[in-house]
Amino acid sequence: MVKLRVKIGAKGQVVIPKVIREKLGIKPGKTLLVDEKNGKIVIEKFDVDEFIDWLENTRKKIAKDVYKFGLEDEFQ
Repeated sequence: MVKLRVKIGAKGQVVIPKVIREKLGIKPGKTLLVDEKNGKIVIEKFDVDEFIDWLENTRKKIAKDVYKFGLEDEFQ
């Protein structure tokens, strides 16, 4: 793993180095997840299409569990 130094701009923006963007396939307009863990900034790739696929594949199971456990009122 190579660590690259970046600067934070006046608006709090950080440029992800090109070599990392290319390696991870991060294109302009893509969404990333930003978090803080143990004093470190963590940036993760977030693929909306993969998330939608996951929702579509698990939605039926989740809906089934909601009714199975009588949780309908929790979601109103």
